[in-house]
Amino acid sequence: MLFGRLREIVNRVDHLGSVVVTDLAEQFDVSVETIRRDLRTLEESGYLRRTHGGAVSLLETGGQPLACGSRKQENLAAKKVIAQSAVKLIRDGDVLMMDQSSSAWYLAQSLPDINLTIITNSVRIVFDFVQRPKIKVISVGGEYFERYGAFLGAITISNILGFHADICFHSCAAFQEGEGAWDNNELNAAVKKAMLRRSRSNVLLCDKSKSTHTGFALVNPADR
Repeated sequence: MLFGRLREIVNRVDHLGSVVVTDLAEQFDVSVETIRRDLRTLEESGYLRRTHGGAVSLLETGGQPLACGSRKQENLAAKKVIAQSAVKLIRDGDVLMMDQSSSAWYLAQSLPDINLTIITNSVRIVFDFVQRPKIKVISVGGEYFERYGAFLGAITISNILGFHADICFHSCAAFQEGEGAWDNNELNAAVKKAMLRRSRSNVLLCDKSKSTHTGFALVNPADR
């Protein structure tokens, strides 16, 4: 049985689909060489497969990388800056809604262990708070979609509508000036709309690359 950092690394790989050595070293505050030794140990024990610069999960994913796992590596520096800025908006005792986006995941990584309640549909975010006892995490449940690493659908929305939050942190697939934030499928959009409806305020976690994208379903109008 694995414990401590090794167990956390395996869980991260399985949930994200793939990880990068340098990211793990930063997240666990250890050297790159230590992480490489950990990955070698885990590969020899049959928990994962090492790659050049990282590792991938041995779990079946239908031939596709998990969406959040692949998105997590995009615009990495910008997402970290956004997360650090968003943390400053959070106060002790706040109730937060967080969607399943990679930007919300980075915000989750940046949160201090203070008195907070997190309501989320993201399995990865739920996992990340295991070792921060002051933070209460509520998973809204519902139908699980492995591609997104999240719960989506009617049950999820119904559960979200049973809560109230101080701030909703969410991302988007595209942002159009004068229109607002868009997503690329109605399932994700519906969950985010429910979170926005039950939150007193909202913060869009969005880097400038989203302004060049297009979306299918409007999530958050520009005038909200």
